[in-house]
Amino acid sequence: MGVGRTARLPGYEDYRHFSAKYPNQCSRCGKRLAVGFDVLGKPLGNGQWDIVCLACGTGSANSLGPAVERANHRARVPERAVAARSEWSTLVEYLLSCVLRESLVAPVPLKDRGRWSVLPLPAETVLCGNDLTLPPLPELLRLFAGLEPLEGVFYGWPTVVVLDEERRVPFVAPLFVRRLDEPRPDGETVPVNEEPPRVNMGLLGMPWFPAEALRAAAATIAGGVVGFGQAAAVTSVASGLLTALGVPLAPLDPTGLLDLGRLGDPWRPQEVGVFNLAMAFKGTLDAATRNLIRDLEWMVRATDWRNSAARFLFEDAPVAPAALPGSSAVTLNDAQEIALATAATAPLTVITGPPGTGKSQTVTAIMADAWLRGESVLLSSTNNTPIDDVIDNKARTVDEALVLRTGNADKRQQLGARLRQLVAAASDRAADPAGPTLPETTHARHLTTHLLQQHAEVGQAVLEAARGRARARSWLWGSDQPPRLAVPPAALRPRAVRAERTWWGWLRRRRTRRLLDLAGITNPVATAGDVRAWVDAEAAVDRAGRNLTLFQRSTPPDLLEEHRRTGRRWRAASVAAVRNRIRDGVTSAGAAMLELADVLTRELSGREALARVMAQVKGWATSALSTRPNFDCRAGLIDLVVIDEASQCNLAQVLPLAYRARRLVIVGDPHQLSPVVTAHGEELRALAAAAGTTHEALVAAHHTYGEDSAFTAFAARFRPEPLLLDEHYRCHPEIIQFCNAQFYDNRLVVLTAVDRADDPARGLEWREVDGRTERGPTGSAVNAAEAAAVVDWLLESSLPPDRVGVVTPFRAQAAKIRQLVRRHGGAMLDGVRIGTAHTFQGGECDTILFSTVIAPGALPGTVSWLESERNLINVAVSRARRHLVVFGNRAELGRAKAATLLGLAAAATERAAHRDPTASDAVRSLHAALVAVGLPAGLGGVDEGYPLAITMTAPGGERIDIEVDEFPGGDPRGRIQRQSAIRDDNVRRLGWRVVRVPGWQVYLDPAAAVDRVRRALAQE
Repeated sequence: MGVGRTARLPGYEDYRHFSAKYPNQCSRCGKRLAVGFDVLGKPLGNGQWDIVCLACGTGSANSLGPAVERANHRARVPERAVAARSEWSTLVEYLLSCVLRESLVAPVPLKDRGRWSVLPLPAETVLCGNDLTLPPLPELLRLFAGLEPLEGVFYGWPTVVVLDEERRVPFVAPLFVRRLDEPRPDGETVPVNEEPPRVNMGLLGMPWFPAEALRAAAATIAGGVVGFGQAAAVTSVASGLLTALGVPLAPLDPTGLLDLGRLGDPWRPQEVGVFNLAMAFKGTLDAATRNLIRDLEWMVRATDWRNSAARFLFEDAPVAPAALPGSSAVTLNDAQEIALATAATAPLTVITGPPGTGKSQTVTAIMADAWLRGESVLLSSTNNTPIDDVIDNKARTVDEALVLRTGNADKRQQLGARLRQLVAAASDRAADPAGPTLPETTHARHLTTHLLQQHAEVGQAVLEAARGRARARSWLWGSDQPPRLAVPPAALRPRAVRAERTWWGWLRRRRTRRLLDLAGITNPVATAGDVRAWVDAEAAVDRAGRNLTLFQRSTPPDLLEEHRRTGRRWRAASVAAVRNRIRDGVTSAGAAMLELADVLTRELSGREALARVMAQVKGWATSALSTRPNFDCRAGLIDLVVIDEASQCNLAQVLPLAYRARRLVIVGDPHQLSPVVTAHGEELRALAAAAGTTHEALVAAHHTYGEDSAFTAFAARFRPEPLLLDEHYRCHPEIIQFCNAQFYDNRLVVLTAVDRADDPARGLEWREVDGRTERGPTGSAVNAAEAAAVVDWLLESSLPPDRVGVVTPFRAQAAKIRQLVRRHGGAMLDGVRIGTAHTFQGGECDTILFSTVIAPGALPGTVSWLESERNLINVAVSRARRHLVVFGNRAELGRAKAATLLGLAAAATERAAHRDPTASDAVRSLHAALVAVGLPAGLGGVDEGYPLAITMTAPGGERIDIEVDEFPGGDPRGRIQRQSAIRDDNVRRLGWRVVRVPGWQVYLDPAAAVDRVRRALAQE
């Protein structure tokens, strides 16, 4: 089957070369039009024309397959409108048209001469003229042989050769394309398809051009008209577009193409560039995109979508209160446990996972928990890195069969071998030894968690009562201590109440005066109500103190250690339960697993065989675009689907998975990389209109193809906000604090362990470079001085190459640095990873060198692009575990108003100016009490990015860090205490002894708080 035809309103034809006196507005939608192939016209018989835009007059220019054509035709022809259209079919049709728009006719390998040919034509007259046929050239006819489904032959000009950045392999494609119809056996010409010509969006992709060049190219063509049919107009647009892409220009003249006879036969371009030649090639979709298109074609007609998690694109998801999970096969913090518990029951769970916050741990725990519930669970992403991270680094620590990997043909072959291994080893697997049951350990763990929360509550109640009493005493007597009274405070309360309730003013004043004299109060404006409030404050302190004493007597002396102990038992019981469940599943499914292995070995898809295995073996993983060969396209087929790195997935890629899910977990970070798409502006508006909606409606629903991701689409329905994994463990605190302040509103709790015994270079470092920004040889931006400075640093460093990486926002700069490394570093620097933020997404290094590139000579558009894509900086910075070296020109960053990079420069060069935290009243009170008794205490401090409340030095030289525990907002599930314990362990590794003083003690018994510090000083 060749490429399908596009539906068109009957009687309308391409509206070209007509006088400007004719209508310049679409008669259907009112859109202003420019004359060209994006306009259709119908003669009215009186010399006039009815003019419509392409969106109103035809289907998608990339429409493939009869099913899509019928859907497009129904959507766009009012006379045949279908009443059964729904919000679901509209969205699926829109996403399908966007996928088709982007995916067809990608460049083909230059060496694959069976898929492309340069045509020996003297002039280009199809795109730049009015010809609708081509001569039956042998070079052209051979391309029509053996066309596969979703494949067609395309003609285009000019010919462009590009280089795959990763593989360094040349590819070839035309800049402008038009599809050809297959010639009849007796035909004397090759007909040009009626679909209008267009810019070859398959050429405008990340493998061929840097992101900043693609943005410039999109801006060049957004909303404009190429002017097909007019040689000068087409040539002008081609030059502008190629210049924006950074392709080395050559003379372009469609009226006089290069003579192939002079170039040699067969002609092969020897370098990247553009050539004044017409060409034809077989355009096809890769297998993964074909699978996606077939799924979307099926789903556009689906009526059972409300039985799936995809319904939460149109309705809000119910969000249950935070709860504790029933199991956890891996060590989790509180935020991760809340996400795990939510995912166990919620139909939709949306989790925000900033870098280094343990997304893969959380996902692994969710997969293991699903096994215990007997639910099928599928992990997926468009990126293989997060899937491999879960399987290789986390899941296998629980059980080797926790998650089985399938996917494309190669992955399915590997799965077949893996299934045989598991079946062969099943008989040797013994049940995990009996121990405390999972329900027992779960109950004990939940109890200690609740006790931690109570510990904070009762302690904070004492602190608040003590603060209230101190305020009342200060108002009445001017100090925290009242004079010795002849009667107890409680005896004064009835007198205070009686004075307050006295009707006659003279008597109320006399009783108040007697009350004040009895209490020794000299404040002339004090009232009986103030005395009553003070008495109540004294009573509140007594009550809170008794509650604290009772709590301390009834609980273990070290609650945190008890929490750790019950947590270890709980995780061990969880792992044992999961392993036993997996053992039983593999044993029960042995025959089905061998059958599936046989099917996969014979290179069959095996969906039915896999479904039989899934009845017993629950955990699976696949890349998003390999879903169709492995799992039927049926609503609610899989109990739980987990999408990792969902911020990098566009909605079209994830929708088939959401449709297959009964419940859905979305994990991502909207402050990291977003999906890379090439369709923008008017194109997306036209596709929206063609699907029966508007771009504005899609924006409001977070359903757009170009501006939204799968994460933003589902996060909009998870109210009030996604669950935040807020504890960071990867980067040096100085490094991640920049990201925390710039991107996460300081909501991250940084708990990275810092090792001083390793390389002394740690944290953030700024290297000033006096360079100049220039245009790269193939576009983008380059700074030669910065590139040289980076290579000099590498040569001077003693770090192994596998521990250091170089990242930059600009691809041309990465290429320049690689060139210098090859020239000057040789084998010594072989293995140093160099690339853009896209290259490093999902990766990390001990040391990252960050080349900002911005210097005098930088174009305003370069800086504005970088600011609009500031998430790239977040990705770049957060790749560094212990040391980030930033190369740049700070003065130019300020002049160019590169705000995000300027913030990074400030974080790296002005550490002392903003590091000391603001001390609380309790910390200041304790500090004052220590100083009052002659102890040399310092207020505030920072070590390796960790703030210190009060610092002292013991007589033997040991450094003391004194912290005050306060819980003004409570401490649900002991989260703050658990975080503080990890923080204290990290500070101890830095050589400090940590002393924690309860905040209530500072107010209630400051002398005891001082004695606590004295005892710590005496411990040598």
